[in-house]
Amino acid sequence: MEDNMNGIEEKKKPKYNVPALDSAFKILTLLSRKKFSKSNLTEISKALSLTPTTCFRILQKLEELSIVRFDKSSKRYSLGPYLVVLGERAKENQFDISVIIPYLESLSEKTGLTAFLVSRIGKNRSTIIAKSEGEEFGINVSVGRHFSVIDGSYGKCLLAYLEEEDAVELLHSNEGLRSMSSEEIQELIKELPTIRENGYATTFGEYIDGIVGISAPLFNTDGSVDMAISIIGMTAQFNDKEIVKMGELIKRIGQEVSFKISGYESKK
Repeated sequence: MEDNMNGIEEKKKPKYNVPALDSAFKILTLLSRKKFSKSNLTEISKALSLTPTTCFRILQKLEELSIVRFDKSSKRYSLGPYLVVLGERAKENQFDISVIIPYLESLSEKTGLTAFLVSRIGKNRSTIIAKSEGEEFGINVSVGRHFSVIDGSYGKCLLAYLEEEDAVELLHSNEGLRSMSSEEIQELIKELPTIRENGYATTFGEYIDGIVGISAPLFNTDGSVDMAISIIGMTAQFNDKEIVKMGELIKRIGQEVSFKISGYESKK
């Protein structure tokens, strides 16, 4: 019999914090951003609120492992060559991505738009991990670029399948591309059930002027969502009927991809 049948509540696993590891990951994430791709010790420690001594020790170890590179002449750090090796091995071992990329290519060919795959990273962030740029109306996006988990149509997809209290907490953190008022946050919270019902989410210039985004969730085996596929274009290219048509297209593709990578079969 299950423990809860005997009146015993299941205990949550404790969360362990490893400060040095957490700081090392933050350093690598910072150096992956264009603005900080070549930064000195002061810039890195200030941006991450780390003491220069702690920051220097971590950078030294990362440099020893060729995970970061130090230029003696400029005294600046950048991402190191061994990350290329790790990245290639990660791609080789990521069955999900190898399955999804052909769908992104097909989607960009059918629409002429840029199609990309977004994955949640940790609690608050998301990143682009694969893309296919359309030849006709493609908008350039950068693989590896980080966003707040609440940003864009892909953020709406991720939020829609979270527990409501988690979604509300993330929205009230207001760490996205645009600062939202309390009224706007409430409107978005009310929109989340509609997103689940429709099977896709849209944005129309509210995050980036002139840009429309349409995204569909990719489901895990248990119905949770950590990834979304998206297309983006110019608002001038779309009317309401075209957005619905694109939404239904990306929804169908998302359902097919979800079934292939996790066996999850949508009922809608």
